[in-house]
Amino acid sequence: MMSETSSPGGFPAALRSSAVARWSHRDPVEGGNPFPLDDSRHEAWHAATCVALDVLVRIDRELDEAEAAGPHPDPYPVRLVGLAVSRFDVWAGRVQPIVGSPAALRDYEVWLTTYVAHWLAYVAETCPRVEVGDDLRARLSSRAQYWAAEASRALQAVDAPRHAG
Repeated sequence: MMSETSSPGGFPAALRSSAVARWSHRDPVEGGNPFPLDDSRHEAWHAATCVALDVLVRIDRELDEAEAAGPHPDPYPVRLVGLAVSRFDVWAGRVQPIVGSPAALRDYEVWLTTYVAHWLAYVAETCPRVEVGDDLRARLSSRAQYWAAEASRALQAVDAPRHAG
C-alpha cells in the first residue's frame, strides 16, 4: 500500500516516525511490529527483535558484573556514553536487515538521523548535570554512518547477482 510507505519497498509510516531513545529494553519503535503479517519483513523483524532483546540482556548482565566487581575505572560520563551507544547499536542493528531497497535505505538513513537526535535530547533531559553532548553526538553520528554503510553494502551484495546475469 502506497499510503503505508514513502515509496515502494520503503519503511512503513509507523517505523519511519518512531525512533524513541530509552535506557530500558523497551523497543524504540512504538506500536509493535511495523510490518503487516503478509509482508515478508514481518517475520524478519520479529526474529531481529528477539536477537536485540537477548543482546540487551547480555549487555546488562555484563554491566551488573562490572558494577559488582568494585569501583569502575571509567568516569560516569564515559560509562553513560557507552551505555547510550550500546543501546543505539542494538536497535539500529535490528533495523538494518530490513533494508531491502534503495527507498528503504533512504528511510533507514533518516531513521538513524532521527534516532541520534532523539538520543541527544533524551540524555540531555534524563542526565542534565552530566556533560556528554559533544562526545555522545560524535559517537552516535559515527555509529549511524556505520549502520547506513552496512545497510548499503548489504543492499549492493543483494543487487550484484541480479546485475551479473
